[in-house]
Amino acid sequence: MLYRLRQSLNYLSFNRAIAAIHTTPPLAIRDSDLRIVSMVAVERDLPMYLLAAKGLYRRIGHGRFVVIPDRPLPAAWRDRLRHHLGDAVTFLPLADIPVGSCQRGGTWERLLACLDLSAAHYVVQMDADTLALGEIPEVVAAIAENRAFTLVDYEAVMSFEEAADRSGRDGPIRHVQDEAERAFARHPRRAALKYMRGSSGFAGFARGGIPRAEAERFHAEMEALLGPDRWRCWGTEQVASNVMIANSPDPLALPYPAYASIGPDADLASVRFAHFFGTHRFDGGRFARIARRFIETELLA
Repeated sequence: MLYRLRQSLNYLSFNRAIAAIHTTPPLAIRDSDLRIVSMVAVERDLPMYLLAAKGLYRRIGHGRFVVIPDRPLPAAWRDRLRHHLGDAVTFLPLADIPVGSCQRGGTWERLLACLDLSAAHYVVQMDADTLALGEIPEVVAAIAENRAFTLVDYEAVMSFEEAADRSGRDGPIRHVQDEAERAFARHPRRAALKYMRGSSGFAGFARGGIPRAEAERFHAEMEALLGPDRWRCWGTEQVASNVMIANSPDPLALPYPAYASIGPDADLASVRFAHFFGTHRFDGGRFARIARRFIETELLA
């Protein structure tokens, strides 16, 4: 109860701090086969999403948006997003995304939607709590070259055996991601599959790179290893996203610290793309201050 109240107050304060996002000019859209996909919590994430979408589009300069609202989107917000993003935004309700044999929930719908769209488009998955603070030529080049990419903790593409070793086979399990990575040592395709340990908060899916069927197969294999109660929980979609990216042709690990998930001790001086992930998103009001300054200097200048 106290956590939910604190989070509600954090979002209220943040959305007030970035209220100027609503007065920024609409984007000048340049159409292409790029699709920028985001799942948003209605109505909590929508101002933050608008900030992230405008910031990223300024760096990439083309494409269209796909918004996945987690519940019905009020007409006023639909109109506001269309005002800012023009006719380049499509709304795909979460409940309308088929999951096949995979779980519903835990953002698996988002991953499956990205894979479905990537059959015909290059797809960038962008969380609402990300911000392109500077130029991102690595991402621009990856899109042009049809290379998948992701934020990473370790820059190397690893075998499943290496991933299991790096996760620490006997150390404490802090997250289901740790447990899943250790299970890679028993995975039936461990000799063939690769892995990149990172975040699904910002990822690129190459056109024609990985089909949905591969995600469904991986889901079934991991569920058999960990059991449905453990595998069908929050956090496993990130593992699957890492696997899908790593097994695409010639995947790119975005260079750290230019691309970084922002913890309490992060030095933002060298960060060009930031993921203000949930655990530390509102620490000390830093994200709000950076976002407000970004609006003033980048979007209203």
